[in-house]
Order: sequence, then structure tokens, then C-alpha cells
Amino acid sequence: MKKFLCIVLSALMLLPFAPVSFASQSGGTLKMLAYNVSGIPLVGDFQGSTVTATNDRAAKIGKLLNTTSADFIGVEEDFNGHKYLAGQMTSYPYRSPNSGGVAQGQGLNIFSKHKLYNLDRVKWNFEYGNLSGSTDALSNKGFIYSLMELEDGVYINVITLHCDAGYEPISVMARRDNFRQLAEYINKNLDDGRALIVLGDFNFKFKRNLKDDIVTNLMEPTGLKDVWAEVYNGGLTDTSDPAFNLDDPGDDLDRVLYRSGRYTALEPVSKTVPSLTGENGEVYSDHDPMLAEFRYTPVAKESAPAGLTEPGKENEALLNLKEIGWAALRFVQLIIGLTEIPYLIAQGIELLINGKMA
Repeated sequence: MKKFLCIVLSALMLLPFAPVSFASQSGGTLKMLAYNVSGIPLVGDFQGSTVTATNDRAAKIGKLLNTTSADFIGVEEDFNGHKYLAGQMTSYPYRSPNSGGVAQGQGLNIFSKHKLYNLDRVKWNFEYGNLSGSTDALSNKGFIYSLMELEDGVYINVITLHCDAGYEPISVMARRDNFRQLAEYINKNLDDGRALIVLGDFNFKFKRNLKDDIVTNLMEPTGLKDVWAEVYNGGLTDTSDPAFNLDDPGDDLDRVLYRSGRYTALEPVSKTVPSLTGENGEVYSDHDPMLAEFRYTPVAKESAPAGLTEPGKENEALLNLKEIGWAALRFVQLIIGLTEIPYLIAQGIELLINGKMA
């Protein structure tokens, strides 16, 4: 009898500490939006379907973005009109400080309804083109990292990026190097058990079947999966597979990659193109916005990480002063870029002869 009572009492003492699923008490949906806002100031300012001055276009886009259901928005090519874009996005209290105009800036910024910490801007090691290759070397393209707190004890890593553009061989080589650099960053800095989402303008499509190869250079080394491939293409990334859906329009330049972690599981639900147009159907960018929805399920509660740092504020006067120096540097780069003319001519000849670039 005494032995029986000891067993019962022991069981009762353990009841308060019985494992309770953290997932049953929290979790929900997470909507991540990426949009190339075409914020490069150009003569004529023709972007999308209408001619709109850079600052006015930025304000219109900001107003539209503010009405979306997204929890997190990563924008690319957000340069000189950032103040006007950000000024309209009152529904997103957590955001990155701008990195400057087109001469010095990265063009990447983030807006969130959830708290952000530990922002880190990284420039690509290899960009190609001053006059050729989509002139990628005339900006500081790269990626921006942030730690997002979805709810108490639930943190995920988020990266917003803009990869090198262009189809010609050196641009493809540069983009492949972008993927490798990002994989190295993830494996070195984000091996922390947290889920990870990478979104933005990858300038990559599986069906292009070029040598940039996102699968072997980024996805396989990091364990990342592509939302479009998983939800709409049976998880396939190999275009030589007869089941690969080459006609699906979701295989776009703007993508979302993800992986679950030991603290939080991510399940992709959809990838859609939301309609962000003016009152009369005006389009303000040469890119479509891209919205990915996830179900997230916390599986283990994480203590608040040590050393959390909230985003600071940009010093607009200092950025404007630096922009003058950067503009002078870009002018020198353009002069140096004259050496690319033979390469441009060769690519033009290749296009005329074969109907495609080498």
C-alpha cells in the first residue's frame, strides 16, 4: 500500500511538468511580400505603365503597400525616393534605416508588423557591369538580414536580397557567386536552430536552365526549399524531369526560399501576385509584387537571445553628403566601363547570329 501511494504521489507531482505542446498554444499564418519598387531615378521616369516622378511614384507605391495584408515587406531598388515610400507605410512600425541613394545605397529595405533586431547589410563580393551586364556594379547590391520576433519566444531569421541581373555569361557567373556567398553567410552565421526565410529579386528562374544554378550553389548547401517548387511544382527543381511544369507562371525572378528550424516549423501555403495598382489601373514598377503565405508552428519555446539590437535611424543629411562622393566614384566607373564596349559588341553579334547570348 505504501509503495502504491508513493507511485501515485510521484505521478501527481509530475503533472504540472507534463510536456505541453508549445504549438498548441500559439502559431498562425505569416505573409511575406517582396517587391522591386523601381526606385532608380531615370530620365523620363517611365516605370511600369505610367510616367511618374521618382518621389511621387515611391509615395504611391508606399500607399499601396500599406494596404496589403503582409506581415513583412522586403523592397528592392528603394533608393532616392525612400523617404516618400516609407512615409506612407504607417502600418509597419518596424523597419530598416535607409542606406542611401542609387550611388551609395543597397536599394534594400524592410518593413514589418513584428519586431526586428540585429540588422546586417552585406554587399555582394562579385557584381558585374558598368555599361554592360545590367550595370549592376553601379550600386551596392547584396542582402539585408534581420531577426524577426513573431510572438513571445518565437524568432525567425529573414533575408531580403537583390541578385546580379543579366543573361550574358559574366552576369550569370556573378549571380552564381551571389548564391555561393549567401550560402556561406547562412552556414556560418545562422546555424542557430531558427527557421529561415529568404525572399527578394533573385533574377533567377529554374526554366532558364542557366549556369547560375541556385540548387547546387544555394539550396542544397543550406537546406532551403523554394515555395513555388514545393507548392505548385511537386517539389521539382530539375527542368529535365518530365513532370516539371515549365508553363507555370509562378517560376518568377522574384522568389521565396525557406527552411524550418528546431524551434519553429514553416509550411508554405501559397505564392501569389497581389494587385497593387492605382485608381485607374496604373502600374508603378517593372516588376510584379510577390506574396508568400506560410503556416508557422512553434515546436519549442526559445529564450530571448542575448544582445538584441533594434534598428537605428538614418542620418539623412550625412547620407546626402556621402551621395556626392559616391556619385563621383560612379562617374569614374562609367569612364572605366568604356572598356566593356568590345564585350557588348561581341554579345550583340552573338545575339544576331544565334538568336541568343553566349
